[in-house]
Amino acid sequence: MTLGGDDAPSTVVEDPRAAAAAQQAQALPRVSRTLHLWQDGFSIDDGELYRFEDPANAHTLALINQGRAPLALLGVQPGQEVDLQLNPHKDEKYVQPKQKYKPFSGGGQRLGSPTPGPSGTASAQPAAPAAAAPASSTAASTPSMNVDESQPTIRLQIRLGDGSRLQSNFNTTHTVGDVHNYINSANQASSSRGYALMTTFPSKDLSDKSVALGDLPEFKRGGVIVQKWT
Repeated sequence: MTLGGDDAPSTVVEDPRAAAAAQQAQALPRVSRTLHLWQDGFSIDDGELYRFEDPANAHTLALINQGRAPLALLGVQPGQEVDLQLNPHKDEKYVQPKQKYKPFSGGGQRLGSPTPGPSGTASAQPAAPAAAAPASSTAASTPSMNVDESQPTIRLQIRLGDGSRLQSNFNTTHTVGDVHNYINSANQASSSRGYALMTTFPSKDLSDKSVALGDLPEFKRGGVIVQKWT
């Protein structure tokens, strides 16, 4: 507000960031999530189980009991619309869902000479090594942390800004910077744009990359990290 006087009334000054935020929210697609309630915990879609007795899940469980959506676990952007469906399984214990088959949707490159041979038999031979190429490229695309199993470890679930998820074990001596490096190696979009890492409620900015994970009380028994685009 601007302060008015005898000859000028007070006026409202619009926040220029509000219009940009509203426009960005409208550009985000509407998504759907399913909250499953089991005998021993709850899960989102086909994700892992959050056990009722785990103190780290107490706040999220309180939100659910109040009829509020646990936004930190839904993998959505601020202002993005989400349809949350509740699916109770009162008489069932959680069972890890089978991984769904996802057909290869990327591109490929044929190995061998692009120039046809003098005969049909010769030209078909270079195509044989190409069958083995996807296996090695798939294995190389899966990142892994160098974890010392003889030292204390924790398991972190990372909710990425594009809605996907990562899970990995870390030593308690690993730092927030190591988590950044792991995300960058696992997600191409993260290596090409800015982002911040946050804890779940109460939200805390993990801006100091030198802090060891074992020194953060939020991760004494593992936990969830949320990626926010900047």
